[in-house]
Amino acid sequence: MPGLIKWSPFDELASFWPRDLFGRVAPNGGVTVEWSPRCDVTEKDGEIVVHAELPGVDPKDMEVSIRDGDLYLRGEKRTEKKEEGKGRKYSERFFGSFERTIAIPANVDETKIEAKLKDGVLEVHMPKLAVTAPASKKIEIAVG
Repeated sequence: MPGLIKWSPFDELASFWPRDLFGRVAPNGGVTVEWSPRCDVTEKDGEIVVHAELPGVDPKDMEVSIRDGDLYLRGEKRTEKKEEGKGRKYSERFFGSFERTIAIPANVDETKIEAKLKDGVLEVHMPKLAVTAPASKKIEIAVG
């Protein structure tokens, strides 16, 4: 029987997995990984609010910007944890950059966007432009 190939679901799953599963080794020996913060986007009271979970990220290590109708959240998380006890020593490092892009609706006033960080949650407030009712005009119908 020509053409028979042994199929393994595990081989197929592995093809979907990132080749760089464990990240890259940072110069100081830690592991650096790219990750994406969880974001919620809600609309309320004439504004759109984005909540991004960024626990452990220092505000000086993040950037919020707008470009071409998109909101960009970028930054880097650096965490180091050390513990010493009776006869044991534990040390862990995590370094990872993140980038998240969120499309901004056309009715947002980009000049009034504000961001604040509190308790590891970044809140970006995007006020909507004031909607004016379109002017009405009667159009005459020409005869003949």
